Amino acid sequence: MNRTTLALACLLALPLFSACSPGVDGGGQGRFDVAADSPETLGQVGEISLVERSGRTVTTAEMRGSPAVIGFFFTTCTTVCPPLTANMRRLQDDFAGTDVRLLSVSVDPERDTQEVLTRYANSYTADPEAWWFLTGEEDAIYAWMRASFHLAVDRLPDKDAVLGMQVAHATRLVVMDPSGAIRGYYDGDSEDGRVRARERALFFSDAARPSSLPLINACLNATSALLLLLGYAAIRADRKRLHVACMGAATLVSVLFLASYTLYHFTVVPEVGTTPYNGTGWRRTAYLVMLLTHVVLAAVNLPMILRTLFLARGARWEEHRSLARWTFPIWLYVSVTGVLVYLVLYVWNPVAAS
Repeated sequence: MNRTTLALACLLALPLFSACSPGVDGGGQGRFDVAADSPETLGQVGEISLVERSGRTVTTAEMRGSPAVIGFFFTTCTTVCPPLTANMRRLQDDFAGTDVRLLSVSVDPERDTQEVLTRYANSYTADPEAWWFLTGEEDAIYAWMRASFHLAVDRLPDKDAVLGMQVAHATRLVVMDPSGAIRGYYDGDSEDGRVRARERALFFSDAARPSSLPLINACLNATSALLLLLGYAAIRADRKRLHVACMGAATLVSVLFLASYTLYHFTVVPEVGTTPYNGTGWRRTAYLVMLLTHVVLAAVNLPMILRTLFLARGARWEEHRSLARWTFPIWLYVSVTGVLVYLVLYVWNPVAAS
């Protein structure tokens, strides 16, 4: 068997190695692709000392403290590593503004020196704070992969093997939580694997943990809409006291919404940013139209509400009724679209395209 044939045979066998490694798939128990919110732990990352491209020593203790996605690669790889590293690059964008870290560990440290890793990292515009490229002693790295992660790795017997295929290794993305526990294995070279690894890592990220304020705001908007409808029905039935109570309650709920909305934009948004809508085509156009009208009418409606209430308090009923014919439908529209904006962004929002 010549060298090229041997290299290709080893590479073709990699899926079998990674899929059948003991302790990773649990003997066929479905432990790959662990759900984002699963309590399952798949082991603990063992001790090792590596060197980052900057020359800084990185130990397992320094890897802990933040969730991380770990991938194994080598810079001259021409088969599975480019798509894996491209997925890591997309994850860097996904994790922007969070404490999730990316760790790319070379399985060919003989060639992947600090200088080589620096050039390679720069070619992917890797953030040195968020994405570490690590090298070290080959035997230590291989033992660490096998013992801690139960992932296959082997250098081909002939060190003169075809460049780019000299190391056979598993291509799983491994999610580690802040304590150093392994929380999931995901396909490193697929879009689905990237998305699943992203969601699993974000589950352990304090910075990315969703705020409850958007849901609270949606509930306040829904409550306001219900009170407005009840108040309208009450005045149509000439039940003036119930109408006054409902409109007063709707006003109070709207004030609470305004306070919660302001709190969200001054405390949460500066830390994690706003949630973008990922839809395309007519869905995106419809969302933007709804959002624009919601924001503009909310600003217009506030002085109208205050004026309508002022007229009612002064018993200026004709003026009150005349203005309320405009205030009520705008107020109701703003309340209902407030709920819809929440649903579009947090419930119906499609996964972001790569």
